[in-house]
Amino acid sequence: MIRWIKTGRSVNAEGTTITYQGAGTSITIESRKRHIEHANGIGTWDHTSYFVLNNGEEVVEKQSLTAAKEYAETI
Repeated sequence: MIRWIKTGRSVNAEGTTITYQGAGTSITIESRKRHIEHANGIGTWDHTSYFVLNNGEEVVEKQSLTAAKEYAETI
């Protein structure tokens, strides 16, 4: 089982990215919250996706942090 350490947080106009590093591994998970414009053009809603990276390369996108962690365990 991989122990996950929160290593970073970045906020910009597009949204928020939180980075988790697998202790002793080259595997990283990025939680990316993005602002999606409403269809009528008024306001936004937020959508979060979780990206598993191995050596800095995106491997897969998941819809929950739990699913991303489970996938990372199989690498």
